[in-house]
This record gives sequence, structure tokens and C-alpha cells, in this order.
Amino acid sequence: MSVPDVETISDLIQKLVVSLWGDQKPEAIRRFVRFALGLLSSSPGAETLREDEMNVAVQIKGKLEVRDAVQFDKLHNDLKDGPLKNRLSILTFLLYMGQTADQTKDRHFSFPDMRLGLTSPVASTSRQTSQVSCSQGQMLPLSYTETIVRGPSLHPARIFNEESVSEDVLVQDLIYSFQGIEGKVLKLDSSYGFQIDPKAKVNRTHRQGVLRLSALGYLHNIVSRGLERMSAACSGRVADSFVAALHQELSEYYRFIAIMQEEVNRSQSPLGMDSVTLSHLHLWAYQPLESLKWLASIVKACEGQKGGALASAVYGFSHHGDAGVKQLVKRILEKVCDPLHTMLVRWIAEGELDDSRNEFFIEARSDVAGDRMWHEKYQVRDSMVPTFISKAQARKILGTGKSINFLREICKDSAPLQERHRESFQQNAENSNVEALFDIDPDGPLQTMMETAFKETSTRVVEILTKQYNLMEHLQGIKGYLLLGQGHFIQHLMHLLEPELAKPANSLNTHNLFPILETAIRATSAKFDDLDVQRRLYVRSLAPSENETGWDVFILDYNVDGPIGTILEPCRQTYQTVFFSLWRAKRMESILSGIWKRQTTSAKIFRKMPEVLPIQNHIHLITSSMVHLVHQMQYYFLFEVIECSWDVFARQLGQATSLDDIISAHNNFVESVRRGTLLDENSQELMNHLRSVYGPILELQGLEETFLERAMQEYEDRTKAENKIENKCDPSKKWGRTTSGDAKDAKRTNIFTKYLATLSLHLKFLSRTYQDRVKKFLLMLASAEDVSLQLLSVRLDFNEYYKSRDSRLVAPLTYQHRRQSEQSFPVCK
Repeated sequence: MSVPDVETISDLIQKLVVSLWGDQKPEAIRRFVRFALGLLSSSPGAETLREDEMNVAVQIKGKLEVRDAVQFDKLHNDLKDGPLKNRLSILTFLLYMGQTADQTKDRHFSFPDMRLGLTSPVASTSRQTSQVSCSQGQMLPLSYTETIVRGPSLHPARIFNEESVSEDVLVQDLIYSFQGIEGKVLKLDSSYGFQIDPKAKVNRTHRQGVLRLSALGYLHNIVSRGLERMSAACSGRVADSFVAALHQELSEYYRFIAIMQEEVNRSQSPLGMDSVTLSHLHLWAYQPLESLKWLASIVKACEGQKGGALASAVYGFSHHGDAGVKQLVKRILEKVCDPLHTMLVRWIAEGELDDSRNEFFIEARSDVAGDRMWHEKYQVRDSMVPTFISKAQARKILGTGKSINFLREICKDSAPLQERHRESFQQNAENSNVEALFDIDPDGPLQTMMETAFKETSTRVVEILTKQYNLMEHLQGIKGYLLLGQGHFIQHLMHLLEPELAKPANSLNTHNLFPILETAIRATSAKFDDLDVQRRLYVRSLAPSENETGWDVFILDYNVDGPIGTILEPCRQTYQTVFFSLWRAKRMESILSGIWKRQTTSAKIFRKMPEVLPIQNHIHLITSSMVHLVHQMQYYFLFEVIECSWDVFARQLGQATSLDDIISAHNNFVESVRRGTLLDENSQELMNHLRSVYGPILELQGLEETFLERAMQEYEDRTKAENKIENKCDPSKKWGRTTSGDAKDAKRTNIFTKYLATLSLHLKFLSRTYQDRVKKFLLMLASAEDVSLQLLSVRLDFNEYYKSRDSRLVAPLTYQHRRQSEQSFPVCK
């Protein structure tokens, strides 16, 4: 309670006393007022009240006859169970009604024990007032009041003996202690508190009250010392605002001390004013004591904090049911958050950070630029996010400033937010204030300003990416070239590169591959793509290892930079990994296609060589089974994985409202492709085994090429021999044959026959190895948790050829499993 309120209460009490006992002397009226103030300032605990009540009841029963004492005890017990609250006052009144005037005159009184608990002023005042009023709310009879106030103990000179410290000295020492200054009696201890000097003789009645009042000085010291430490730490503008806010609160406290000192000075003046007593201090210091308790708690919680963390610490005290405490915390919080509000408005308006002490919840890294600016330069500093700002709001605030910087630094946009929408933004900024930070209303001025700025900057970023920088064309280019969507181009490029890539990897020169790439573009439909897309295509090679060929190190890459690089560059490595996997599978398809073409062409040539027919049939069977597996894997990768994932990605891209939405959709697409092409961590074993399945295809290529070479050589030798016989029809040389020539032909034919037998064994072993690996691969697919992989195993073994040879392979999937697969992979439209 403030000092003007105390004066008003004193005036009211004085008017009440004058209205009741106006015929008394001025000295008596002053004593009445003093007693009333002392009584109002007391706050005895519940135990004290109960003890006093029992003592008074025992004294009353001691003055009664036995029969009357029993009746009184019964009535007293009934009063305990009833609604009457001021029983002690009534019992005291009855006790004094039964005493004689002499007994009353000799009785000594002292002020009630002063307690500095956490009781509210309303409850304390009501309890104290009840001690001088009847249960019906009427004032006590005149005779009882006169008896109490005329007790000689009310005057300070009669409370203490001559050796005790006077009450005036104690009051002055307490006022000093309220400011953290030692006095004659109260001395500072090591914990900034005050203790009574052991040499001083203080009346026991006053000792406890003095120590409890000195708690005000202790709390003042805690607050002032804490503020000194925070000022010396130089933690930043938020901490400085906090210190300034508490100093302003302390200035009100110092004004209260000054008024108390003025009252003490007036009481000591020659005008004869009433002296200020400990009871007055108890009454006046109640509200400052409560305020200092909260200030001390706030300082303790905030010490060592800075920036948003300090604001969060203060904000935690605002959740209190006491309106006074909430108002106190609100005043402090508004001043503390003023620097944060300034930083916030500047960030979402201009994308600039004015935060030299790392107090704001957005941090910037000066060493990051270019494509990584969006991803790494600006981040949310979690430790500095105030608790009154949600994570979603913090992300939007971060995105707003990032978008402004992205437009300015990366997109080179010449129309930033403050120029395009300066008038509307400034209007919203003017309507928002520090208090708006704590407003949870979504339509509040600050919330509206943040939402508007976020939507406008995000929309501008999406518009520039899609229209000015042709984001969709670049994504289509990556899908067509790196994800093998341009089938004609990829097939032609592979055909043109075959002579170069067949060389050892360490002899591969990427400079020789660029002209081949350009030739493939001009010879296919890729020439109709955007020129910027074509220019971004280039080839590179991985670090070669021993015994590797150009096929093992060749990579087709897509160069990205600028705003597009912000989206695509983080996934560049994944695109290269996916391309390498798909390129290998495409090569397997090309190898098998070449084998099939050569076998079809040579079948007509080798009609005159019947011993070759079993080998050709065997190669044809092996090739057919391999083609089926490779085609099914190609279909699964290119259509069920990539095309279906692309369909989802395209829909999400059309609904994106910010760069973060685009990046998130793209990352989901890339991750879906990586997982679907068996390149994620969980599918590593499957992919390794699939590569082992590709091994027999490469081995078959070598066997088939050698077979064609040997068979063609045999065919040519036989043809030459036949031609020689026909051309040399000399009578002396029957049919042009000689013994040596026949022996040579027989030896050659024998060697070729043995080769065919050996080749047949190799083909059988190759076929068995391939089938074993395929069966294991099918078993792994059938055991996978992904239903789409289980369905893939069914398609690979569509005629149950492998199932009949391995009982571990599961039966075809039920209709329910097929429905689950349809739900797990979206239908492409």
C-alpha cells in the first residue's frame, strides 16, 4: 500500500475516535488513534490466537462459581463450532467487564507480536479489525475501549526501562536498514541481512518485530547487489533494460522511505507531533515488503541470463493470481522486451540483425554465403527464444528475414519488402508495441504484421523462383537426364560412349566426353530443351580404382547455382548416387539387348554349323531370364518409384507458399527416390545383392562375345576351305584336298568342338549361379516389410519358376496385400 493510503486510513481512524469520544482530552484521543493503528498493524498467527483465547477462557472460568464455570465451558465450546470469528475479542471484553477499575488500572498491555508472513493485506486487516469489534460488526462499548487504551504500557517511555534502546532509535535504525545502511543497533551480516548488535539492549517485545522489519533492508540489498552485478557483466541491451526497470521500481521504494523519514522528522520537531512507532512501520512497510520480495525473486531468477532467456525468466512470474504482482511483472517485462521488440521489427522489416551481444533468438553466421545461405547462415537460437513466442512463430519470423536476405543477396531482387509494401507495413508496425508480444490473439497487430510480412516475402520468393529462374524446367531437366527420364537420349549417349568407357578407368579423359555429350543432345529430342538446361549438363568421373573401366567411374552431372542451387545443391550427391545406380541398370539392359541382337543375327549365319545350335539356345534362355529381371527392375525404378514420387512432388510444388515448402517437398521427393531405388541404409543388403545379380550378365557378355568370335572364325575357316575345294577342281588334285589340309581342318574342328563343350559347362555354371542369386534376391524381396517390394518379387517370378525350386519363397500376395501396396505407392495420373 502506498503512503498516501496510510495517511487516509489514519485520518479515518482519527475521525472515528473523535466521533465516539469527542469529549476526551486531545492526549487521550491521540492514544486512542495510536492504539488503533498498532492493533491494525498486528498479524498474530493462528497458534497465537488459539493460545490467547484459551488463556482468556481460563481466567474467566477462574472468576466463576463451579456451576457457572461448567455452563461457560459449554457455551464456549458451542461458540467454537459456530460462525463467530472474533471470539477472542468477545472473551476479552467479558473478562474486562468482570474486573474492577483498580484491576484494570494495574494491568499492563503491550502491542501484539508483529509477524511478517505472506498473509494478504485484506485478510490481515479483516482479522485485526475483528479483534476490536463485536460479531455483529458494532464497535465495543466505551468502557471497554477506555480500559484498553488507558493502559500505561502504550506510551514508549513506559514500555522499556532506562537501559533498553528507545523505540525512536529502533525506528530510525530500521529506516536506515531499509536503504541497506547500518545504524546504531542494526548491523550488516555476511549475507546482506541485518542483525541486532549484541552490545545493544533491546526489549524482548520489540526484538522480534525489529528483526522482521529489517527483512526489508535485506531484500533491498539482495536486489541492489544483484543489479550491480548485472550492470558490471554488460550482458547487453535487454539486461540493461532490466536493470533500468528495477531501478525505476526502487525509486518508488526510495520515495516511500523518504516519506517515512519525513514523518519521523516531524514527530521529533518541537510542534509536538506523535512519534512514529514500530507499529506504524509495520503498517506502512507491508506493501513495499511484498514488492521487494517479488523483485528479489525476479533478480535471483534473472541473474546470469541475457536476451530472450532473461525475458523468459521475467515472463515466468506473470502467471500469478495476484493482480498487483501481475502489474509489477508487466511493468518490468515491457521495459525488458523493448530491445527485443526493436530487433524483431527490424528483422522482419529489413532482414537485418542488430544484435552485437547475441541476445536475439535469430543468429547469423558471417562465414556462410552462396547456396548454403538459406540452410546455414540464419538459424533459430533456441536458448534465446522467449517462452511467449511459440516454435511455429519463431520459424515464421526466421523465414521472413531469411526470405528478405535471399531476395536481396541471392536473387538480386531490386524490390524488397519495405519498398513494395512500405505503407501497410509501417502502419502495422506503428499499431504494434511491446505489449503486443504477449498477445496470443491471432488478429493482434503484431501477429498481423508478422503474418503479412511472412506471406508477402514468401510469395515473392516463390514467384521469382518459378517465373524468373524457371525452377520447374530445371527440375524436369534433372528428372530427364540424371533420373533417366529421357530414355532416347540416355540410350544414344550410352551407345556413343561405349568405345570410350570400355577403356581402363585411369585412361579416361573427361574432355573427350564433352563432344560426345553434345552430339547426343543434338541427335535426340533433348535439343528441344531449354538452352540453360542443356548448358548445365556436363560429365565427370569418379576416382578410379584398379581394374575398373570407364563404365565404373562415369557420372552425368547437372550444374546448379544461384537461387536454384539453394534447392538442388544439398541433394546433388544423392542425385549422383541414384544416377550411378540407374546407369548401371541401364547398361545391363543395353548389354542384354546387344547379346540378343548378335544372337539373332548370327543364327542365320551358323545354320551350317549344327554343333553351335545348343550353345545358342542356352545363351538365348539365359538372356531371356536376365532380360525379364532387368526390365522389371527398370520398370519398378523408373515408373513405380520415380514417376509416382514425381507426381506427388509436382502436386506439393504447386501448393508451396514459401521456399521452405519447396525445399521440404524436394527433399521428400529425393528421399522417396533414394529409398525406392534401394539406396537407403535399410536397403543396403538388397542393393548389394542386386549388384551381385548383375555380375553374371557381365560374365555372359564376355562369354558370348568370345563365342561369337570363335564361332565366326570357325565359320570363316570352313567357308574358305569349301571355297578352296570348289575353286581347285584339278584332276591331279581331287577336290583340292590334301592330306595335310585335312589333318589341319580336323585339328581345328576338334579344338572348336572342345571349346563348345567347355563353353557349355561354363554356361551351365553361369546359369546355376545366376538362378541361385536371383532366388536369394527374390527371397529377400518377399521378406521385406515394404509391400511394393513383395509385389516386385511376385512379378519377377510371375510363372513361379523360382518358387518351384525353393520352398522358402512365399506364395503370391493376397488381395489385401495388393491393396496395401496401392495405398503405400500413390497412383500416378
